[in-house]
Amino acid sequence: MNLYFKSGLFLLFTVFLFSCNSEPVELADHDWKVTDLSGSPASKSELAKLSLEFKDGKEIGGFAGCNDYRGGATYNEEQIQFSTLYTDNRSCKLKQLEKRFLSNLESSKQYSYYAGKLILQDESGNILVELEQL
Repeated sequence: MNLYFKSGLFLLFTVFLFSCNSEPVELADHDWKVTDLSGSPASKSELAKLSLEFKDGKEIGGFAGCNDYRGGATYNEEQIQFSTLYTDNRSCKLKQLEKRFLSNLESSKQYSYYAGKLILQDESGNILVELEQL
């Protein structure tokens, strides 16, 4: 019976390990491009232009569709908060995409990382932005 108990615990532990979606990643070690954006009908080629870079001192930046953007981000292993995102004022045909992207970043509260993909979610777990490593 003791053997069954140990086997059961081992099986439970193994299932727990493999059921976790997230693996450790240092966000600043990679640049990211957008692959999906909730609430946007943009094409894959339009989305691929959008980028996110984590820089020194909790600063971020990237390209938002029409303009470069800058701001800040604080994060730990699961939670993330973007703040003070600002852009230049150039206008282009992707201005609505830019607004949606920046809005989704600002609404992000948590993230997960799996197999080269970074998933940003709101506080309810709804996926807002999906990115992949460059």
